[in-house]
Amino acid sequence: MAGPQWENLPEPRQERPVPSLRAGWQGFTVDPRPPANQGLRAADADRDYATRLVEQARLDGRLTVAEADERAGRASGSRTLGELLPLVGDLMAVSADASFAHRDRGRRFMRGGAMGWVGLALLFNAIWIMTSLSAGRPAYYWPMWPLFFMGLPLVMSMFANRGQGQPPRQEQPRQLPPGDDLR
Repeated sequence: MAGPQWENLPEPRQERPVPSLRAGWQGFTVDPRPPANQGLRAADADRDYATRLVEQARLDGRLTVAEADERAGRASGSRTLGELLPLVGDLMAVSADASFAHRDRGRRFMRGGAMGWVGLALLFNAIWIMTSLSAGRPAYYWPMWPLFFMGLPLVMSMFANRGQGQPPRQEQPRQLPPGDDLR
């Protein structure tokens, strides 16, 4: 043995900068905003996500170093989702176009689905025309069946996406009738 066993190990990598974190409530395992969820135990992933949100806010200049350290310490020691809510609630910035992102995604899906259906319709009809010409007479119009069954989900999604411009309905938490104490 010529030297220590670790001399052939690669050099350690330089620390890469953390990519900008896109703040959103979907990063938590369960949305901590509803009162019913605030008493739930926070997972390690929830504490880690809250700490990363605080660190990103410090990097963006929205928090001082002292405030970020204090919030990160409280986030790592939190037990419930309700304890994480005040630590990151004021860091969640909703962009003006965030409400339109879901609707735009639906439109892109519809446009892509419609273009795919049109492309297959052209292909199927070209095949049908070629077989009809080679047979010397019009063949059974078989493209209607795959086009119908492929267009059906497209039409259904058009009707399902009609109310996307409206804000989502907030469900009220269910409450037990009086006198049904389960303790």
